[in-house]
Amino acid sequence: MPEVNWEWVRDQLEAAKVRKGSGNAIIKLLETWEKLKLTDNMSEETLKVFLGIAKGEAFVQESPDEKWIPAQPGQLTVGDEVRVLADAFDGKLAAVHNGRRGRIVAIRYGDVILKTTDNKEPALDGAHYSPYKLEKRIA
Repeated sequence: MPEVNWEWVRDQLEAAKVRKGSGNAIIKLLETWEKLKLTDNMSEETLKVFLGIAKGEAFVQESPDEKWIPAQPGQLTVGDEVRVLADAFDGKLAAVHNGRRGRIVAIRYGDVILKTTDNKEPALDGAHYSPYKLEKRIA
């Protein structure tokens, strides 16, 4: 990445009406970014992965023999294999739940109750989810 044009950055922050605290954080990130001396390819990958991680999104390994569809109320049954959406939650819940796989053990009052099967920690047994935060694996 070329050198950061600090005057342009400040103009952009002002035009976007960025609050002072956020602007200071952006400037600190750009100072570090400038020191990294990344190639264009590395910059693209770094930005993509950083943005996802910063937002708490899970990076889900896709297998070519699997097909996933959005889960719909009324179309889920006990025993179905489901996956929590990669961006279902944010904050502390994101690291625990996003991208997790499991089997439906019950459906009660609209909640889908799972037991995880992905061998990740912490194991979740009886976690409740809205069907709108899930994907269903189809054969």
